[in-house]
Amino acid sequence: MEKKLKSITKSTYINEGLRVLEEIKENNYESFKKLMSEVDINQNSDFSRETCWGQIKKRYIDLENKDKILYSPMLKLFNNNIILKKELMYLNYVYTEATFRKLLLELIYPKLKQSNKVILSRGEITDFLNEYLDYSSATLKKTARSSAKALIDFGLAEGEGNSLIITHYQPELKTFLYALYNEYSKEHSKYNNFNILNPSVDHIVNKADFHKILLIKPNFIKSFLQSGWKPGYLSYEPRGGLNQYVLKYKNIKDLADYIENEEE
Repeated sequence: MEKKLKSITKSTYINEGLRVLEEIKENNYESFKKLMSEVDINQNSDFSRETCWGQIKKRYIDLENKDKILYSPMLKLFNNNIILKKELMYLNYVYTEATFRKLLLELIYPKLKQSNKVILSRGEITDFLNEYLDYSSATLKKTARSSAKALIDFGLAEGEGNSLIITHYQPELKTFLYALYNEYSKEHSKYNNFNILNPSVDHIVNKADFHKILLIKPNFIKSFLQSGWKPGYLSYEPRGGLNQYVLKYKNIKDLADYIENEEE
Protein backbone atom coordinates (compact mmCIF):
# COMPACT_ATOMS: atom_id res chain seq x y z
CA MET A 1 0.00 0.00 0.00
CA GLU A 2 1.42 3.38 -1.00
CA LYS A 3 2.23 5.73 1.88
CA LYS A 4 0.14 8.85 2.16
CA LEU A 5 1.77 11.62 0.20
CA LYS A 6 2.75 14.75 2.09
CA SER A 7 2.65 18.40 1.12
CA ILE A 8 5.82 20.35 0.31
CA THR A 9 5.78 23.81 1.82
CA LYS A 10 9.47 24.43 2.52
CA SER A 11 12.21 25.70 0.24
CA THR A 12 14.87 23.42 -1.22
CA TYR A 13 17.48 25.41 0.73
CA ILE A 14 19.86 24.46 -2.05
CA ASN A 15 22.41 27.21 -1.40
CA GLU A 16 22.41 26.76 2.36
CA GLY A 17 22.52 22.98 1.98
CA LEU A 18 25.39 23.17 -0.47
CA ARG A 19 27.41 25.35 1.89
CA VAL A 20 26.77 23.00 4.81
CA LEU A 21 27.76 19.91 2.81
CA GLU A 22 30.94 21.61 1.62
CA GLU A 23 31.78 22.53 5.23
CA ILE A 24 31.26 18.90 6.31
CA LYS A 25 33.55 17.61 3.60
CA GLU A 26 36.25 20.27 3.94
CA ASN A 27 36.40 20.33 7.74
CA ASN A 28 35.48 16.72 8.55
CA TYR A 29 32.61 17.56 10.87
CA GLU A 30 31.41 14.54 12.85
CA SER A 31 28.79 16.13 15.13
CA PHE A 32 25.62 17.69 13.74
CA LYS A 33 25.24 19.83 16.87
CA LYS A 34 28.76 21.19 16.45
CA LEU A 35 28.08 21.81 12.76
CA MET A 36 24.96 23.83 13.61
CA SER A 37 26.82 25.90 16.19
CA GLU A 38 29.76 26.74 13.93
CA VAL A 39 28.27 27.18 10.46
CA ASP A 40 26.19 30.30 9.79
CA ILE A 41 23.37 29.62 7.33
CA ASN A 42 22.35 33.29 7.11
CA GLN A 43 18.67 33.17 8.08
CA ASN A 44 16.75 36.14 9.51
CA SER A 45 15.35 34.59 12.68
CA ASP A 46 15.77 31.67 15.07
CA PHE A 47 12.62 30.09 13.63
CA SER A 48 13.83 30.32 10.02
CA ARG A 49 17.26 28.98 11.02
CA GLU A 50 15.65 26.04 12.79
CA THR A 51 13.45 25.35 9.76
CA CYS A 52 16.40 25.56 7.38
CA TRP A 53 18.57 23.22 9.44
CA GLY A 54 15.67 20.79 9.77
CA GLN A 55 15.20 20.57 6.01
CA ILE A 56 18.94 20.26 5.34
CA LYS A 57 19.15 17.40 7.84
CA LYS A 58 16.08 15.68 6.41
CA ARG A 59 17.12 15.88 2.76
CA TYR A 60 20.88 16.06 2.50
CA ILE A 61 22.63 14.67 5.59
CA ASP A 62 22.88 11.09 6.88
CA LEU A 63 23.02 10.80 10.68
CA GLU A 64 23.56 8.04 13.21
CA ASN A 65 21.94 8.41 16.65
CA LYS A 66 20.66 11.88 15.66
CA ASP A 67 24.07 13.56 15.90
CA LYS A 68 26.90 11.56 14.31
CA ILE A 69 27.37 12.69 10.72
CA LEU A 70 27.87 9.78 8.33
CA TYR A 71 30.16 10.29 5.36
CA SER A 72 27.56 9.43 2.74
CA PRO A 73 28.22 8.34 -0.86
CA MET A 74 26.91 11.73 -1.98
CA LEU A 75 29.54 13.52 0.12
CA LYS A 76 32.26 11.20 -1.17
CA LEU A 77 31.33 12.15 -4.74
CA PHE A 78 31.49 15.89 -4.00
CA ASN A 79 34.37 17.52 -5.85
CA ASN A 80 35.00 20.92 -7.42
CA ASN A 81 32.20 20.44 -9.97
CA ILE A 82 29.30 22.63 -8.79
CA ILE A 83 26.91 21.09 -11.34
CA LEU A 84 27.63 17.59 -10.04
CA LYS A 85 27.09 18.69 -6.44
CA LYS A 86 23.72 20.27 -7.19
CA GLU A 87 22.61 17.24 -9.22
CA LEU A 88 23.46 14.90 -6.35
CA MET A 89 21.54 17.16 -3.97
CA TYR A 90 18.63 17.11 -6.41
CA LEU A 91 18.54 13.31 -6.34
CA ASN A 92 18.53 13.27 -2.55
CA TYR A 93 15.73 15.83 -2.57
CA VAL A 94 13.75 13.58 -4.94
CA TYR A 95 14.43 10.50 -2.81
CA THR A 96 13.13 12.33 0.27
CA GLU A 97 10.11 14.12 -1.23
CA ALA A 98 7.72 11.43 -2.50
CA THR A 99 5.15 13.95 -3.75
CA PHE A 100 7.75 15.69 -5.90
CA ARG A 101 8.90 12.33 -7.21
CA LYS A 102 5.35 11.35 -8.18
CA LEU A 103 4.97 14.65 -10.02
CA LEU A 104 8.12 13.90 -12.03
CA LEU A 105 7.30 10.28 -12.81
CA GLU A 106 3.59 10.55 -13.54
CA LEU A 107 3.06 14.05 -14.92
CA ILE A 108 6.25 15.68 -16.16
CA TYR A 109 8.21 12.81 -17.71
CA PRO A 110 5.25 11.29 -19.62
CA LYS A 111 4.61 14.71 -21.16
CA LEU A 112 8.30 15.12 -21.95
CA LYS A 113 8.41 11.76 -23.75
CA GLN A 114 5.80 13.05 -26.16
CA SER A 115 7.61 16.30 -26.84
CA ASN A 116 11.10 17.71 -26.45
CA LYS A 117 9.67 20.73 -24.65
CA VAL A 118 6.92 20.94 -22.04
CA ILE A 119 5.23 24.12 -20.86
CA LEU A 120 3.48 23.36 -17.61
CA SER A 121 1.36 25.82 -15.62
CA ARG A 122 1.14 25.86 -11.85
CA GLY A 123 -2.57 25.23 -12.28
CA GLU A 124 -1.84 21.93 -14.07
CA ILE A 125 0.50 20.93 -11.25
CA THR A 126 -2.14 21.83 -8.66
CA ASP A 127 -4.80 19.82 -10.52
CA PHE A 128 -2.49 16.80 -10.63
CA LEU A 129 -1.66 17.05 -6.93
CA ASN A 130 -5.35 17.38 -6.08
CA GLU A 131 -5.85 13.79 -7.28
CA TYR A 132 -3.45 12.41 -4.67
CA LEU A 133 -3.15 14.85 -1.75
CA ASP A 134 -5.83 15.39 0.85
CA TYR A 135 -5.09 18.99 1.77
CA SER A 136 -6.73 22.40 1.52
CA SER A 137 -6.65 24.36 -1.72
CA ALA A 138 -4.10 26.76 -0.21
CA THR A 139 -1.74 23.93 0.74
CA LEU A 140 -2.08 22.31 -2.69
CA LYS A 141 -1.19 25.60 -4.36
CA LYS A 142 1.79 26.06 -2.05
CA THR A 143 2.99 22.52 -2.82
CA ALA A 144 2.66 23.28 -6.53
CA ARG A 145 4.71 26.47 -6.08
CA SER A 146 7.34 24.67 -4.01
CA SER A 147 7.60 21.89 -6.59
CA ALA A 148 7.95 24.34 -9.46
CA LYS A 149 10.57 26.31 -7.54
CA ALA A 150 12.51 23.11 -6.81
CA LEU A 151 12.78 22.31 -10.52
CA ILE A 152 14.04 25.84 -11.15
CA ASP A 153 16.43 25.81 -8.17
CA PHE A 154 18.05 22.58 -9.32
CA GLY A 155 18.33 23.74 -12.92
CA LEU A 156 15.86 21.32 -14.52
CA ALA A 157 13.33 23.96 -15.58
CA GLU A 158 13.01 27.64 -16.37
CA GLY A 159 10.24 29.83 -15.04
CA GLU A 160 8.16 32.04 -17.30
CA GLY A 161 5.36 33.84 -15.47
CA ASN A 162 3.26 31.16 -13.79
CA SER A 163 4.53 28.43 -16.08
CA LEU A 164 7.52 26.10 -16.24
CA ILE A 165 9.51 25.38 -19.38
CA ILE A 166 11.00 21.89 -19.18
CA THR A 167 13.26 20.14 -21.67
CA HIS A 168 15.31 16.95 -21.52
CA TYR A 169 18.36 17.14 -19.29
CA GLN A 170 21.87 15.73 -19.59
CA PRO A 171 23.40 15.14 -16.16
CA GLU A 172 27.01 14.52 -15.26
CA LEU A 173 28.12 10.90 -15.70
CA LYS A 174 28.70 10.46 -11.95
CA THR A 175 25.17 11.69 -11.26
CA PHE A 176 23.84 9.08 -13.69
CA LEU A 177 25.89 6.36 -11.99
CA TYR A 178 24.84 7.47 -8.50
CA ALA A 179 21.19 7.19 -9.51
CA LEU A 180 21.70 3.87 -11.33
CA TYR A 181 23.47 2.22 -8.39
CA ASN A 182 20.91 3.54 -5.89
CA GLU A 183 18.04 2.02 -7.85
CA TYR A 184 19.60 -1.34 -8.74
CA SER A 185 21.76 -2.23 -5.72
CA LYS A 186 19.90 -2.65 -2.44
CA GLU A 187 22.76 -2.21 0.03
CA HIS A 188 23.28 1.43 1.18
CA SER A 189 20.62 2.57 -1.28
CA LYS A 190 18.43 5.63 -0.82
CA TYR A 191 15.99 4.57 -3.54
CA ASN A 192 16.05 0.87 -4.30
CA ASN A 193 13.53 -0.64 -6.71
CA PHE A 194 15.49 -3.68 -7.92
CA ASN A 195 18.20 -5.99 -6.62
CA ILE A 196 19.74 -6.60 -10.03
CA LEU A 197 23.47 -6.13 -10.49
CA ASN A 198 23.44 -6.84 -14.22
CA PRO A 199 20.41 -5.03 -15.67
CA SER A 200 19.82 -5.07 -19.40
CA VAL A 201 19.49 -1.86 -21.38
CA ASP A 202 15.85 -2.76 -22.06
CA HIS A 203 15.16 -3.19 -18.34
CA ILE A 204 16.72 0.17 -17.53
CA VAL A 205 14.85 1.97 -20.29
CA ASN A 206 11.47 0.36 -19.59
CA LYS A 207 11.47 -0.32 -15.83
CA ALA A 208 13.80 2.08 -14.03
CA ASP A 209 12.82 5.44 -12.59
CA PHE A 210 16.19 7.14 -12.29
CA HIS A 211 16.51 8.34 -15.89
CA LYS A 212 12.96 9.72 -15.70
CA ILE A 213 13.79 11.57 -12.49
CA LEU A 214 16.80 13.07 -14.28
CA LEU A 215 14.68 13.88 -17.36
CA ILE A 216 17.10 12.05 -19.64
CA LYS A 217 16.05 11.47 -23.23
CA PRO A 218 15.52 7.69 -23.66
CA ASN A 219 17.84 7.34 -26.65
CA PHE A 220 20.70 8.86 -24.61
CA ILE A 221 20.62 6.15 -21.93
CA LYS A 222 22.79 3.70 -23.85
CA SER A 223 25.49 6.31 -24.43
CA PHE A 224 25.56 7.07 -20.69
CA LEU A 225 25.97 3.35 -19.95
CA GLN A 226 28.80 3.09 -22.48
CA SER A 227 30.45 6.13 -20.89
CA GLY A 228 30.25 4.39 -17.50
CA TRP A 229 31.77 1.22 -18.92
CA LYS A 230 34.86 2.85 -20.45
CA PRO A 231 36.41 4.09 -17.16
CA GLY A 232 35.48 0.87 -15.35
CA TYR A 233 32.45 1.92 -13.30
CA LEU A 234 30.36 -0.70 -15.12
CA SER A 235 31.11 -3.91 -17.00
CA TYR A 236 29.44 -4.96 -20.24
CA GLU A 237 27.97 -8.42 -20.94
CA PRO A 238 26.28 -9.17 -24.28
CA ARG A 239 24.65 -12.34 -22.92
CA GLY A 240 21.78 -14.28 -24.50
CA GLY A 241 20.94 -11.49 -26.89
CA LEU A 242 20.64 -8.99 -24.02
CA ASN A 243 22.90 -5.99 -23.67
CA GLN A 244 23.61 -6.15 -19.95
CA TYR A 245 25.62 -3.65 -17.94
CA VAL A 246 27.03 -5.07 -14.72
CA LEU A 247 27.40 -2.90 -11.65
CA LYS A 248 31.11 -3.44 -11.09
CA TYR A 249 30.81 -2.51 -7.42
CA LYS A 250 28.24 -4.19 -5.21
CA ASN A 251 26.70 -0.97 -3.94
CA ILE A 252 26.80 2.82 -4.21
CA LYS A 253 29.09 3.10 -1.17
CA ASP A 254 31.79 0.98 -2.81
CA LEU A 255 31.49 2.90 -6.08
CA ALA A 256 31.78 6.23 -4.25
CA ASP A 257 34.83 4.95 -2.32
CA TYR A 258 36.49 3.97 -5.61
CA ILE A 259 35.75 7.30 -7.30
CA GLU A 260 36.89 9.29 -4.25
CA ASN A 261 40.20 7.42 -4.13
CA GLU A 262 40.58 7.80 -7.88
CA GLU A 263 40.23 11.58 -7.61
CA GLU A 264 42.71 12.05 -4.77
